[in-house]
Amino acid sequence: MKSSRRLMAVVAVSAALALSVPFTAHAGHDDNGTDPDNRNQAVKGFSLTTNGTKAMNHGKSQLERSVITTSWGGGDIEVYDSNYGDNGWHGKADCTDWNALWTSCDIMRVRFNTYQYKTASQWKSLGCHEFGHTGDLGHRSRSNDTDNNSCMRVEIWPQYYDQHDLNAIKAGT
Repeated sequence: MKSSRRLMAVVAVSAALALSVPFTAHAGHDDNGTDPDNRNQAVKGFSLTTNGTKAMNHGKSQLERSVITTSWGGGDIEVYDSNYGDNGWHGKADCTDWNALWTSCDIMRVRFNTYQYKTASQWKSLGCHEFGHTGDLGHRSRSNDTDNNSCMRVEIWPQYYDQHDLNAIKAGT
């Protein structure tokens, strides 16, 4: 009896610790935990630069190519850009509000780093990439994007989801 209570306590503490770790969107092609809460996502940008607005608009349009429907007004995907400095990243997507069961994300935050100069096509690629994370896509590598056409790659700048990405979004939402 004491050992089963002890085991239950250990499991409860372990679960609490696991849930307290913040999830940032980067991993395999399934982002393992950044699942959107549904297929309807409202987008809102906050004080974006011209380039940030272009990236947001392109990312939203690419997400629309999938099974996810987007609208304007916010509540699901919040988009920001700022000079976050020379920190090694161009953009980030993370969950800021998990549902009650911690199984899906109610509010995703997308951040574009304006520190490094990017061309217009790179801004579009960045928007596609970060919005891909909001659709539960993780990073792609050379080994699983052999034709170099997925914006989910990190070392090159394609501007669109390929069919593999679209299939992964459909399977995950």
